[in-house]
Amino acid sequence: MAAFRVVITDFTEPDNDLEAQELSASGLSIDLERLNARAPEELADHVADADALIVQFAPITREVISRLKNCRVISRYGIGVDMIDIEAASERGIMVANVPDYCIDEVSIHALAMLLCLNRRLIEQDRLVRAAQWRLPDGPLPARLVGQVLGIIGLGNIGRAVARRALGLGMSVIAYDPFLKNESLGSLMVRPVGLEELLQVSDYVSLHCPLTEATYHLIGRKQLASMKPSAFLINMARGAVVDQAALYEALASRTIAGAGLDVLEKEPPDPDEPLLRLENVIFTPHSASTSVQSTVQLRREVARNVVIALQGGIPRSVVNAKQLGLSSGTGAP
Repeated sequence: MAAFRVVITDFTEPDNDLEAQELSASGLSIDLERLNARAPEELADHVADADALIVQFAPITREVISRLKNCRVISRYGIGVDMIDIEAASERGIMVANVPDYCIDEVSIHALAMLLCLNRRLIEQDRLVRAAQWRLPDGPLPARLVGQVLGIIGLGNIGRAVARRALGLGMSVIAYDPFLKNESLGSLMVRPVGLEELLQVSDYVSLHCPLTEATYHLIGRKQLASMKPSAFLINMARGAVVDQAALYEALASRTIAGAGLDVLEKEPPDPDEPLLRLENVIFTPHSASTSVQSTVQLRREVARNVVIALQGGIPRSVVNAKQLGLSSGTGAP
């Protein structure tokens, strides 16, 4: 029997030993290839005869998918699948699987870390001390966090984890999520509101929604202008959820007080990116999801998705299950 061909399109780890271990433990005959290419024109010919793809950031476009002759599953390193053309994959009967419970703790804590740094102006104070200035930064004193309003856009697993942690700090939490059903909140003390109200009343706005056609540039000039001048924007979602040019204008003019950004529209940013010149922004390099444990979990789970699909089963999280008429998560037959 011919071996299954599995291609890892791109990766940031120095090896793929954990993935290889999971594939090997399945007992299937599998040839694993580390490609590390992201441009669709580089991918197309290399993946044509793959039985499965494991993808990090490489755009799996309609053109790339049209070349796939044998592919059963595209398994994503992470939760978001905005780099994969889901419609095209569904048309070809290819499952798109993710790891939905990956990095919930890491990203929610990272968001709160950003919030606390912005609230206490920690980065600014550190810079002053290093410059031999033993004083507080110019401008207003930090507001007491207890009682301030956190507005969460996207109340999925990570958004809910942020809410629970913020409530523990004594904050009031409101949320906007067009797919949220009030009864689904359970005991979580979060008040659902519309987007306009959330932006107007929040002291901190934290983004945790997926990038889709509906959320592309969800936060633009109009939305930023409706926020309090003392408010902060935190983006742990995708860079393109925010109109980056509009954000720069809002920050430079102090329309809003500051921002904490783990994601940008272009990653890495160009050296002359205007946002990088502003002192009221904290940046991290799309690293909110990282920890020793989350990395091990992710690498093993993306490989398990592939194993289950190649064994004829359905991975536990198939994002296009409805389009394919599947019951996601049944596992191997």
